[in-house]
Amino acid sequence: MENEIFKALIDLVSLINRPDRDKKMIANAGVNLEAATFRVFGGIVHLQPASVGELAALMGKNYSSVSRQIDKLESAGLIHTYASSADSRVRISELTPYGEEVHAKISDTRERIMREALSDWTPEDRQELLDKLRRLFHSLQQVD
Repeated sequence: MENEIFKALIDLVSLINRPDRDKKMIANAGVNLEAATFRVFGGIVHLQPASVGELAALMGKNYSSVSRQIDKLESAGLIHTYASSADSRVRISELTPYGEEVHAKISDTRERIMREALSDWTPEDRQELLDKLRRLFHSLQQVD
C-alpha cells in the first residue's frame, strides 16, 4: 500500500511539474514569464522572504541556476533583493508590488483550474482531501 501511495504522489508531482502545464498556466494568466523563471517566482511567493539557498533547496536546483533566475525576475521588476540583516552574504528576495499583481493573476488562474478539476467533488470531499494532504505532509516531516 505504501508503494502505491508513493507512486500516486509521484504521479501528482510529475503532473504539476510539467513545463508544458506551466507554459499553459502562464499564458492563461496573461503574464510574461519563462517556465524556469516561473518556478523560481513561485518559490519566492511560497517562502518569501526567501534566500537563494532556500529556493535552491526547495526546487532541487543548484544555487547559480536559481540566482540567474532571480536576476531575471529582478530585472523584470517582479522582485527586489537585499542582503540579509543576519548575514550580508545571504541574498533575500521578496515580491515587488508589480510582482504581487502578477502573483494575483497566476493565483486566480490556478484557482480556476483547480475549481474546474474538482467540479464534481463535494465540499466534504475537498475538505477531506485538504485535511489528508496536510496530515501526510506533517507525517512525512516527522520522518528523516
